[in-house]
Amino acid sequence: MSKSTEADRVFSGIVTDILAGAIRPRDRLSERELVSRFGVSRTPVREATKRLLERGFVETGPRGVAVVVDISLEDLRQLYALRLQLESTAAREIVAHITPAEIDALKQINKEFKLALEQRDLVRMLEVRADFHATLSGATRNRWLQEVLVMLRDKAYVVRHYHWQDFGRASATLDTHQQMIKALERRDVAGFVQLVCQQISAAISTYENRLQVPSWSVSTNSRPAPAVASPKRTSNHGAAKPAKKVARGKAAA
Repeated sequence: MSKSTEADRVFSGIVTDILAGAIRPRDRLSERELVSRFGVSRTPVREATKRLLERGFVETGPRGVAVVVDISLEDLRQLYALRLQLESTAAREIVAHITPAEIDALKQINKEFKLALEQRDLVRMLEVRADFHATLSGATRNRWLQEVLVMLRDKAYVVRHYHWQDFGRASATLDTHQQMIKALERRDVAGFVQLVCQQISAAISTYENRLQVPSWSVSTNSRPAPAVASPKRTSNHGAAKPAKKVARGKAAA
């Protein structure tokens, strides 16, 4: 197995555990334990860790150890407010500069997203969605705006990935992608900007609603909705074993 393939396997395994809740915010990733768990050398583990850092899943903690990122709700709200401003600006540039070849590329990427969705392959869905947005960002023809957009999306991973773990929302994302492509073909600036902003607003709203505890009125004789059980926290000395089962019928947005 090539080093790149081993690094891909380690990266995918860690991402899956983060999304499943087997590895939690502020948990540390032990290089030694990852080497043992995946049966690889330190080289692919370090490459996978580098990719996790670049994608915003982890940050460098004490003594250089990778730590899973933890972002407060208020920080996320501020981040999404900034995203709305920049993404709406970028949307106008995309409509003005995107080429027919890039639109064709978006169509192909969306087909790959549909396949990953049908297979409930969350990691692949995340990769394909990144390709979709990379193509859009590239169409701005502004390298600085492109880099900032990618950085902000990566920092918002906790919201985007939660949003995508529901199959219905993931299916809606597929439809939204198709509407975006049609708007781009028509050079419909207002329509494309609206779709981009709606998608961003929906993601943070869904995440905020998830954090709200429903009220329980005794007089209605209704029972409170059961709380979602938090996965058992891993030791701070390393990554958790992979979740035995990820809920079926769940995907992304």
